[in-house]
Amino acid sequence: MRVFVLKPDAIGDFVLATGAVHRIARAWGESSLTLAVRADVAPFAQEEFPEARVVPLPIREKRRVVNLTVVNVLNCLPAWTVLAGMHVEAAVCLRSMRTYLQTALFLTPRAKRRIACENRLAEGERFRRPRVENFVRSCFRPELLAYPRPGPWPTDLEANRLVVSELLGEHVDPLEILPRLRARSPARVGGWLLCPFSSTRGKDYPDEKWVEVLSLVASDRGGAPLFLAAGPSQQERLRSLHRLLDSSGVTGCTLLPEGSLGDLAQAVSSACLVLTVDTAAAHMACAAGRPAVIVSAGQHPGVYAPYTTNGLQDWIMPPPGLARGAWKSSINAGLVAERIRGVLSKNP
Repeated sequence: MRVFVLKPDAIGDFVLATGAVHRIARAWGESSLTLAVRADVAPFAQEEFPEARVVPLPIREKRRVVNLTVVNVLNCLPAWTVLAGMHVEAAVCLRSMRTYLQTALFLTPRAKRRIACENRLAEGERFRRPRVENFVRSCFRPELLAYPRPGPWPTDLEANRLVVSELLGEHVDPLEILPRLRARSPARVGGWLLCPFSSTRGKDYPDEKWVEVLSLVASDRGGAPLFLAAGPSQQERLRSLHRLLDSSGVTGCTLLPEGSLGDLAQAVSSACLVLTVDTAAAHMACAAGRPAVIVSAGQHPGVYAPYTTNGLQDWIMPPPGLARGAWKSSINAGLVAERIRGVLSKNP
């Protein structure tokens, strides 16, 4: 059975969906899958699902000069041509906040069934988007499932479970949908890994607080090396943090060379402890089952986090209802240090 899976999201969101994709692959074989993902995620997706066909979507998130939708439509024309020539038994979308472009991409392959959760972007609009969604329902007749209410699992994980259950025609246990990475052989022995930056600065824990945290847990490290990692555009900020750690007496720090998402997944998979914020490294730590402490800004609580795959990942969530940016002062270094010791006590 050939299945088309649309997941045009950022890196962390793709990692969050890996359990759902693996479950589909287990039913009909990885080679039966075609994955359409963002271009920057495509190499990592191909590494995680080497037998699947991966179609890169060069979708830009930020406007520069020309209208963003126009740019993305033009950029996606080659991918659109590929999708238009596809015939599949089922098309599924693992994104519940779909733009017009993403909706069009979902509808492009010829499919006997189309399964997704209802578009949450239509909830807050009165006219245009609901009319588009009604047109899609009447012309293409997709199987649109109600987006889940908050519960014990993040709602996006539960949405993935509902879609996969509908596709397979059977109940899928939530544990089957938890993210997981393909097994990797460790490239190095242990060490702590600090991934301090997100793609959104508003989700970053202050550098000086990371320095304070690492000073408080210096004895708990026990001489373990501390590796620092960040994305290509964050290298100068990472070097600045490295200098700040060094000048504050936090020793044994090493900058990891800039690498691919696969390299980051490798580093996460071989770390004794991962320290990070709400970013791709957090979901990679959960997917790899590595001990982790994740300092979260609390954005979209209950949608993407918190969760744990084996009890070794601790998400520090700020109190609800705080003013914008106030979460950083609400989570002090002492609390983070205490939670690090708690995770280490579970996995010494």
